[in-house]
Amino acid sequence: MIKIKLSRNPEVNRLLAVFAMLIAGLLIAALLLGLAGRYRLKQAVIQNHASIVGAITEKYPEAEPDIINRIMHPDKEAASRGLQILSKYGIDRGTLPLETPLLQNYFRYNLTGYLLLAVLAGCAFAAASLLFLRKQYGQIRELTRYAEKISAGDYSLEIRDNREGDLSILKNEIYKITTLLKEQAGALQRDKTLLADSLADISHQLKTPLTSLFILNDLLSENPPAEKRALFLERMRAQLRRIEWLTSSLLKLSKLDAGAVPMKKEEIRVEALVKKALASLSIPLEIKALQVCLKGDAGTSFTGDFDWSCEALTNLLKNCIEHTPEKGRLQISFEQNPLYTVITIADSGIGIAPEDLPYIFNRFYKGKNAAADQVGIGLAMARAIVEKQGGEITVKSEQNRGAEFTIKFYRNVS
Repeated sequence: MIKIKLSRNPEVNRLLAVFAMLIAGLLIAALLLGLAGRYRLKQAVIQNHASIVGAITEKYPEAEPDIINRIMHPDKEAASRGLQILSKYGIDRGTLPLETPLLQNYFRYNLTGYLLLAVLAGCAFAAASLLFLRKQYGQIRELTRYAEKISAGDYSLEIRDNREGDLSILKNEIYKITTLLKEQAGALQRDKTLLADSLADISHQLKTPLTSLFILNDLLSENPPAEKRALFLERMRAQLRRIEWLTSSLLKLSKLDAGAVPMKKEEIRVEALVKKALASLSIPLEIKALQVCLKGDAGTSFTGDFDWSCEALTNLLKNCIEHTPEKGRLQISFEQNPLYTVITIADSGIGIAPEDLPYIFNRFYKGKNAAADQVGIGLAMARAIVEKQGGEITVKSEQNRGAEFTIKFYRNVS
């Protein structure tokens, strides 16, 4: 049993169908020509028999029944004797003349018909093939022009094709690649813009302490008294520490923005995390005599990077300490549920102005209640670290009633 495997391309399938119909038509036409030729050959044989019978019966009328019987019932022995007689006159199967009008018409008719049939078949095959190739190459030229425009940076073209077939599949794949290239080009442009903004921010943030250092250096070059010299040196050390903190923080934030920070996946006990963050802030806590209230289950945990999470929590606590008056209160609570682990930090400070709340996590944003020496980078870094681990930070506040930060680390987030 013959099996025909169809192509995925409907154009090829249609071309095969046309060829199959042409072949079927040719077979039918050849069969009709054969039947017509058989009929003409039969007429020629009858005419030839009639001429022989007419000539014999004209001289031998009594032989008519026997001749008709021989025509209707051929005898091999009689045929053999007849061939021997014909051979005496130089007539055999190879030299038998076929110049009778009927035989000439028969062969001329059949030869013309078959030649015409062959020409029509060749033209039909050629036309179908040319139409198919013209359409296929037209689509290929379209893809070539599209690729040329893509290489020139033009991603605005639309070539998605919902039809079936190999070329339609190719168009859709090229569209996917084009979309990916467009997204990558956009991401690259955003990265360039972000890098330029980061460099501008770093330059701006370093300008103030560097200017102070130049001024203090000029003052020291004037050989001031020992007391003044000690004061200037202390101020210079403070500015150098500020530069060190700024460069370190900006470097960390740039790494987070670039996705160059591999976050660990380890189980973190929230109680240990909070205690380590508070330990790094023990001096400002003591200076302000703040009361810290810690509340939560000792077994509360989440999956993340301990060091970076501690960095985020420290920045949040530092912000709360800076905005809380002396002998104020910090309340830290934590708990977990099947969806996430939540850490809440609330202070009893002056709170955040309503107009500042939407922008409090923006980089270098300084709210209405921010101190003069604040940079506005700590909260932005805290949010970047938490989001890098699949979490989120929210804040709510009322003026003069403190602020409350909520951190959620979701479970099963890669």
